[in-house]
Formats: sequence, C-alpha cells, structure tokens
Amino acid sequence: MLQQTQRIEQTAGASAPAAAPPPPAAPWLGLGLNVQEAVDSRQAIALAGLDWQVDQWPIAVLPPSGAAPIAARSFVANVRTDTRGVLGIVTRKYQPFQNRDAFAFADAIVGEGHARYETAGALRGGRRVWMLLKLPGPLSAGMSDLIQPYLLVYNTFDGSSCLRALLTSIRVICQNSLNLALATGRGEGITVRHSGELASRVDQARQTLGLVRKRLDHFAHEIRTFRRTAMTTERLEHYFQALLPELSGDAGERERANRRKALDALHANFADPTNNLAGMRGSLWAALNAATAFADHQRRFRGQDQQARAENRLDSIWFGSGNDFKQAAYRSALELANLN
Repeated sequence: MLQQTQRIEQTAGASAPAAAPPPPAAPWLGLGLNVQEAVDSRQAIALAGLDWQVDQWPIAVLPPSGAAPIAARSFVANVRTDTRGVLGIVTRKYQPFQNRDAFAFADAIVGEGHARYETAGALRGGRRVWMLLKLPGPLSAGMSDLIQPYLLVYNTFDGSSCLRALLTSIRVICQNSLNLALATGRGEGITVRHSGELASRVDQARQTLGLVRKRLDHFAHEIRTFRRTAMTTERLEHYFQALLPELSGDAGERERANRRKALDALHANFADPTNNLAGMRGSLWAALNAATAFADHQRRFRGQDQQARAENRLDSIWFGSGNDFKQAAYRSALELANLN
C-alpha cells in the first residue's frame, strides 16, 4: 500500500485545505485524503478537497462542414465549476447530487456513533466521488486474521451510477478486499435515496445499518465454513481454472503464456504465509484470498502516470473487472461450501 506521505493529489485541480494536517496512510493505494477529524460530512468533504460544485451547461455539436454549431437540446454537460472539467454528458432529466448533499446520508450513521469518517476522494477528475466510513469491528477470521468492514458511499457525475452505499471488507494482514451485497445482487450495494429531510436520512441510515449487521454476521458464518472446507489438489486447480477465461483453439502463445502466468500467481498466493495461518492452511478460505490478492495487487493497469494507474486499479477493485473477478471467486466458494 502506497504511503500517503506523498500526498497524491486526488481531486484533479483542487487541493485539500492548507491547514489540514498531513494524513496517515489511506486504506487503498494512497488515494483519498484522511478525514478522521471530521464531525460531519461537510467537514469531511472540505478536508478531502471535495467541496466543489457541479453545474449543468448547454451543449452543441460542430458539423464537419464547419457550419454553425447545432444545439443538442436534449442533453447537457455536467461541469465541475472549479476546474471547468466536463464530467459527463447526460439528458436534461438528470439531476446531479452535489457532494454536500450526497454525503449528508452518512451524517446520520456517524452522528449516532455507528461509524466514523475514514477517507474520501475522487476518481477520474471527479467523475466518481467516494467516502469510506469505518464500521465497528473488526471481524475475526481466526488467530491473527482480522477483517475490517467499511461502508463505501459513492456518487457519479458521468451518469454511470446513482448514489449508492456498498459494504466492503478489507483483510487487515494483506489488504485484500471483498464487496458484500447488502441486498439482492452481486456486491453492488444499495441505492441511497436523496432527501433533504433529516428524519428520512436517519430512517434510511438505520435500515442500512440493519442490513450491514445482518450481512456481517452471515459473512462471519461463511468464513468459518470456508475455513473448514479442505481443498484437494484437483479441487484447487478446478477452482482457479474456472476464474480465468477459456482460450479458443486459435489463441496465440502470448495469450496462453499470460493465462499460465496468472494460474501460477494464484497457486503462489495460495502457498503464501498470509494464507497459511493456523486453522486455514489448505482451505477454501485460503483459496478465496489467493484470488482476491491476485485481483487487488497483481493485475496490471495502464495509465499515463502513477496517479492514473492507481486510480484505474482502485476503480477496478471497487467497481470494475477486479470486483467482477472477486465476485466470481466468492460465488464459486459459496458453491463449493454448499452455502448458496
């Protein structure tokens, strides 16, 4: 995990207030700024440099002939006003949630002492903004094997997602993460209603916390079962093989070599000391963590610089192909343990 002492700029044009103390390491990849001192969401977004607005501007298209621009009356551009960056093109029906309104949902959770603000930041210049709330815990998956739960609240301005809350867990010893569904679905979380009424926010926050507690209790049961499920050599090979795309008969040597390299990495992860703690050696829990380690730490991501590569990795871990890979590994584990 990259150290936050480098203070990687997370908000693409807006810096955190100069008075903010140097933050400690963030939970993920050095991205985001520490907001543990915040007592409410407004302070949190200020500490994280997220106290900016998004306005909707009219747009027009330029004909190739060089004629006068043509107004695109059905669409508008979501524009970040401090940097004038275009975050997305959406229909006129789209109403953006400003950061101060989106994260006000978290105040009801923190205010009742059920969580605390941890880190917050933005990805892709502000197209996606997020805030991590540290939940009470951690869960114990065995001696020296702790799982810290977080509630991730995120919003987008490019029209790709609505305001959502997602339960994510981080295995402390190796920083592997796994998103856990709060309702039906594959770990994508729940939609957060937008309401200016405090009573409505408190009510939804309590409903969310009820889902969180129930889900974490169930996850603890799943972990115990995974630890009791032994993986034979044949079962382990089948488990890992199923996570990687099957190659067609005309696949090139490079594709085959990459697949072999990925399989080797999964097996090496399975043998890693972090997956051979007392009570988990050779188990399905070790296999699942071998898969999550691969998705979180060993896949390569492109980008024009270190910041872009880190952002692409985090976006994948929480919302993209990395999350999809881990959800597939998790569903397969449930099937092997007869828990689905």
